[in-house]
Amino acid sequence: MTDRELSFLKEHFEGGSLDDAISRVEAGEPLAYVIGEWYFWDDTFKLNRACLIPRPDTEHLVEHGLKHIKPGDRIADLCCGSGCIGLSVLKHTRDTVCTFVDISEDALSMAKLNAESMGLSDRCRFICLDILKNRVEGDFDVILSNPPYIQSDVVSALEVTKHEPRIALDGGADGMDFYRVLVRDYDPGVMILEIGYDQKEDIEALCDCKVYNDYVGNPRVAVKMQNVK
Repeated sequence: MTDRELSFLKEHFEGGSLDDAISRVEAGEPLAYVIGEWYFWDDTFKLNRACLIPRPDTEHLVEHGLKHIKPGDRIADLCCGSGCIGLSVLKHTRDTVCTFVDISEDALSMAKLNAESMGLSDRCRFICLDILKNRVEGDFDVILSNPPYIQSDVVSALEVTKHEPRIALDGGADGMDFYRVLVRDYDPGVMILEIGYDQKEDIEALCDCKVYNDYVGNPRVAVKMQNVK
C-alpha cells in the first residue's frame, strides 16, 4: 500500500474500520470502492461497485463538452454510471438540463445522490434503460457517452479492471456494439464519445468525426457533428 492510499483511508476511517479498509485495499480492492468516492474534473463523486471508477482520460469528454454546449442546451449522458460526466458539464453551463441513462439502477442511485449533493437535481432526469435495446426518448443538443468499449474476450484478462462491473466495460466482440447503436439511433447537434486507444480507425469508418488524443497522446475522444453519415 502506498502512503497516498493510506492517507486517503485515514481521512475516511478510524479504529477497527480503518484496519478493515486497509485489509481490503491490500487484498486488491480499488481504493475508490473502499472509500466510496473518487475525484473527477473538479468534484468528488460518490460511487458504488455498480459504477465504473472515474478516470482522468474521461475528463476529456467534459473538456470537449464545455466547448460545444450552449446555454439552454438539452444534454444526455448515456451509460452515465456515477453521473460524473453529465454533472460536471451541468455545473459549468447555464440553463442546461441533462438526461442520465444507465442499465443499472444501482449506478443510477449514485448519479441521483451526486446530483443532490451538487444541488443539480432540478436540472436532471434519470432513466434506467438498456440503450442497445431501446432508444432514449427525447431530442438532445449534445450527447456525451463513455460506453462499454472493450472487446469481450479482452475484458476478463484486464487486471486493472477486474473489480469493476463487466457490464460497464464489455463492448461486444469488436468493442463497437454501443457506437453502432449510438450513431444509428441518435442525431444530436454534437455527439462526444470516449473511445479506446486502438479504436480511431474503427470509429472513423463508422461515422464522420474528429478524434482527439488524451494526455499521453492516445486517441480518446470522438466528436461527431450533426448531419454527417
